[in-house]
Amino acid sequence: MLALPATWAFTHPVLIGSPNAHIIAGLVGCLDSLAVVDQWRGKGIARALVTDAEQAVSSRPAGKLGSAVLLVTHEPELTDFYAGQGFTVSPDGIGIPTPTGLICHGPTMGFRFSVKPLRTGVQMKPMATPYGRQLVIQDILPLPR
Repeated sequence: MLALPATWAFTHPVLIGSPNAHIIAGLVGCLDSLAVVDQWRGKGIARALVTDAEQAVSSRPAGKLGSAVLLVTHEPELTDFYAGQGFTVSPDGIGIPTPTGLICHGPTMGFRFSVKPLRTGVQMKPMATPYGRQLVIQDILPLPR
């Protein structure tokens, strides 16, 4: 299992050179790899690993906030598995509203994104954007309303 902050934020065209890249990277935890050996499947190991990833990215060192959401990159056939863990599949990627505009990020071709809020108050809505139907994740950044 590999669970990290959103490292893609550091190379996102809108965020390059911006201090907001660190903020977004910290607020979006990413589960990029999860594998269970064939003979150990069906024993709840993957579920336990997902729970461990949620706890790892949402932990809060003194004075810091943990991730607000966990983003999983996965094969389409695992959509039901992640839905059973409380994740919502994204149609074409994710969008995060920021003071400078909407930051969109999509999965590599052939993969899907599923997202799970890790804090109360985080809302997710599928919305049309210039990049397709994004699952827009609201209320992870303090924005004026």
